Amino acid sequence: MPHYRSIQALRFVAALLVVAFHLADGHFIVGAAGVDVFFIISGFIMGTIGVREPPAAFLAKRLIRVVPLYWAVTLLMSVVSLAGVFTQFTVDPRRLVLSLLFIPYYEPGGGLWPLVVVGWTLNVEMLFYAVFTVGLVLGAPIRFAFVALALLALAGAVLEPESAILVQWTTPLLLEFAAGLALATFVRPAGLGKGAAMVGLGLAGFAGFTALGLGDQNLRLLTWGMPAFLIVAGALAIERAGRWPSGLRLIEIGGNASYSLYLLHGLVISAAAKTIGTSVPAKVAAGAIAVAVSLASYRLFEKPMGAFLGRSVKALSARKEIGGQAVSAKS
Repeated sequence: MPHYRSIQALRFVAALLVVAFHLADGHFIVGAAGVDVFFIISGFIMGTIGVREPPAAFLAKRLIRVVPLYWAVTLLMSVVSLAGVFTQFTVDPRRLVLSLLFIPYYEPGGGLWPLVVVGWTLNVEMLFYAVFTVGLVLGAPIRFAFVALALLALAGAVLEPESAILVQWTTPLLLEFAAGLALATFVRPAGLGKGAAMVGLGLAGFAGFTALGLGDQNLRLLTWGMPAFLIVAGALAIERAGRWPSGLRLIEIGGNASYSLYLLHGLVISAAAKTIGTSVPAKVAAGAIAVAVSLASYRLFEKPMGAFLGRSVKALSARKEIGGQAVSAKS
């Protein structure tokens, strides 16, 4: 797969939006749209590289990418909470198991949050991976994913389920993965002018809908999903034209640590609030610390753990292949 610098930059920007959303205590509501950008990017990446992978390899790579850090953060927060550090965080065996297995449930307050609140997006992401894997098995990942995601979203809109699992697994946000798949296949704009116009329209959409106070989740596909789509499509169009700015290297590097930033910023913000306060300078400092911690997490945990697990899976696959050949030879 080509190395899309625009996608790397947008991953970091999306994570920063979510960080700003949580730092602003609800006063920067559009920051939550970073999730919509992530979902569209995920669809694009799977439609670009996932289509080339065998089903088992695809699923293994996705699990290696998502599970280790998420489990580590979930278990860390659970252990630390037992010491009374997080007064608003409680854990019990049932919720811990469901969180670790990416199974949606209603927490005591009624929200569809796992123990690590931002993990709700991973519950949806894992469903997308499962759908895509089935598509790979059937030999038509893009077409199957399009149809399956559309049907799930339609079922949610028509049936309005109440079960936690069905509510989250029929969310209309599944269509954002489909939008990303479209960008990887038949919607491929190119050109500096066209790309800049799309990015501009996306930013104007975010600003306009926010100014109008249209933050209703029922309109999310329109108010956040469409602008996010335009921004991702526009950035790709600029890069395809060979005009992606060279001065964004640091932002692109930050894209490597976007997953760590997404999962760890809540811990950093909570710790900063208890130690340095909640003034504007303190919140700016908390954001900077969160970025530094995420970069360290990527270098010291994500990258080496991913490499180790990747080697282990390859070695296991090789042993199974050798064992299978030996059995065939004996027979």
